[in-house]
Amino acid sequence: MGLHSARWRVHASAVDDVALIQESLVWLTGDSCEIILEKGKSWHGSEQTIIEASVSGRKASMKALSNLGKDSLQQLMESGVSSRLDSDKILHVRISLSDLVRGKVSLTTEGNDESTAKGRFKVESYPGQDVESVTTKLFHELIANV
Repeated sequence: MGLHSARWRVHASAVDDVALIQESLVWLTGDSCEIILEKGKSWHGSEQTIIEASVSGRKASMKALSNLGKDSLQQLMESGVSSRLDSDKILHVRISLSDLVRGKVSLTTEGNDESTAKGRFKVESYPGQDVESVTTKLFHELIANV
C-alpha cells in the first residue's frame, strides 16, 4: 500500500519569483524531485511559467505526501478523502502558495481565490480494493509516522 507518484504544480505569473517557488516545491516534494519549467501565456495572454515538481516510486511519493505535516494530513482525513479522489485513483490537494514560500503548509478551502500549489498523488490500489479505504488507511499510517 502506498503511492505510485506525486506531483506539485504552480502557475506563476510574470511578477512571481519563479526561483523562490521552485525552491519551495523542491522542499515540499523532496530533493530527488524532477523540476520542469514551462514558459507560455495564460488564457488571457499574460506571461506565465508553469512549475512542476514530481517524484515517482513508493518511498519518494510517500515522503512527498508526508511533507504536508501531521496537521494537514489530519485535516485532509477528517474532511473526507472521497471528495479529493478522482476515477483515476488520483488524490487532489491544494495548498496556499504564499504560505508555502514562507516554509509553511496550509490547505486551501474550496472557493478560495488565492494562489495555490496543486498536488496530485497517484494512489496504489488494485482491483477489488476500495480506493477510499486504501487512502484512509494510508493517511492513518502517515499520521502515525510523521
